[in-house]
Amino acid sequence: MTNLLVEAQRFSKYGIIGLINNAALYALFVVVVYLGISPVAAAGTCYVLGVIISYLLNRRWAFGSSNSHSHDFPRFILAYGVGLVSTLATISVLLIWLPPQVAQILNVGITACVIYGMLRLVSFGIEKDHAN
Repeated sequence: MTNLLVEAQRFSKYGIIGLINNAALYALFVVVVYLGISPVAAAGTCYVLGVIISYLLNRRWAFGSSNSHSHDFPRFILAYGVGLVSTLATISVLLIWLPPQVAQILNVGITACVIYGMLRLVSFGIEKDHAN
């Protein structure tokens, strides 16, 4: 299989995980807010759950890692930290021209690509022997 095809499959799996994870967490957010939990607390909880679920699923399914968590987890958190900075900067710029609902849709897509690029840059899921 060519490298481009392998990368396309990995990116597709990453996208599927992201779509399902975000849809499920949005549903959870709506339910817990309906039950009376503060939207801010619900959003924070959903964010943390989302990162944990994304790490576990992407590590195994999208990236096929057999590395230790001590090897992969810091790389994942670094990529998501850069993603957080990217999402804040991107939404700030997009809001100059677009309504928030449209800006956020574009923001999610852009940020997902930034995070994926960072995961590849920091060798997330690549076995230690092949990372250098």
